[in-house]
Amino acid sequence: MWSQKLKSGSICYFERYKDPLTGKTKTATVTLKPTGRKSDARVAEDVLREKLQKIMASGDPVINSITFKDLCEKYVEYQHKELKLQSAEATRRRVSTLIRLIGHDTIASHLSAPVVADRLYTGDDITFNERLTRYKALMRWAYRAGYVDDVAYLDRIQKKRVPSTRVRDAEKYLEHNEIDRLLSGMKIERWKLFTEFLILSGLRIGEAIALNDSDVNLNTREISVTKTFSREIRQISTTKTEMSERTVFIQDELLDVCRRIKKFERERQLMYVYRTDLFVSDDYGKYVNYDAYAKYFRENTEHLLGRRLTPHSLRHTHTALLAEAGVPLETISRRLGHANSGVTRDVYMHVTNRMRNSDAEKLKSVKMLDIC
Repeated sequence: MWSQKLKSGSICYFERYKDPLTGKTKTATVTLKPTGRKSDARVAEDVLREKLQKIMASGDPVINSITFKDLCEKYVEYQHKELKLQSAEATRRRVSTLIRLIGHDTIASHLSAPVVADRLYTGDDITFNERLTRYKALMRWAYRAGYVDDVAYLDRIQKKRVPSTRVRDAEKYLEHNEIDRLLSGMKIERWKLFTEFLILSGLRIGEAIALNDSDVNLNTREISVTKTFSREIRQISTTKTEMSERTVFIQDELLDVCRRIKKFERERQLMYVYRTDLFVSDDYGKYVNYDAYAKYFRENTEHLLGRRLTPHSLRHTHTALLAEAGVPLETISRRLGHANSGVTRDVYMHVTNRMRNSDAEKLKSVKMLDIC
């Protein structure tokens, strides 16, 4: 320990230590007003010792020196070998947030339950739970791969008590009056048409962006879904799953929207002098900007509906509309491109249960026999 007198007259005491989370040498300090007694140095030493004990308690003995950033990079490398390119890039984007919060130079094997819980939480319970799920998956992989020797502490980090994701997602769809308000309030014609198309087709936004004009056959009334636009790699890729590759029937309302989109695209090509094979394109004949549409959609739902939704809610809206029309769940699932989806089932059950409750309420006060 050493000391230095400050201009204020106080004495600043210093002590070096090795940070248990990063392995780097740092300095702890404490500033005290001098009393002129010989015990001043001992008091400072006791305060520093207590401070260092708290710091050291946040780390474990050195087991492995790999930093959290390096560990995340190895995890992404592994994902690139095992998963589709777009899935691996999605992982890269998600772990970048973890690196920022946990610390790039933090030693991965020194992390503990209190430290991780504190660093992942930034005020929102739902966001914390999502981050914690990703963090636990990462660290359990690290344990299996031999980069850390113990992850038992993960079980001590509990998620916040919030409504389940499936329950929340089941309610993320547009009611009929909300659809009218949203479409009426959208000022950009291309995005308005695109939104109508997504509502009536049930396609994922990436699947819709990837469509060629020839994929939408108005004569046979079929949309051929064989590919998707990956936001992570910004290029065309295979569909999300094998079941996602499908043929979607074009019902009457969707037929009208498809005709209007084709007409709109022809007019834009003449206006801006370009040619494209895409069903929907930007003003240069290229793929429409995924993020630009998502931002426009979020801002419009917040402004016009009072709640912030993502374009994926339009798939839930499609499910809700078909459920209200009495279309069986199995038919809806095939149309959406998956054999089994918990969220789709929850949306379907949420809507049908609400319809039953509404029917019961209507029948509650009905009088059919006017008997005195």
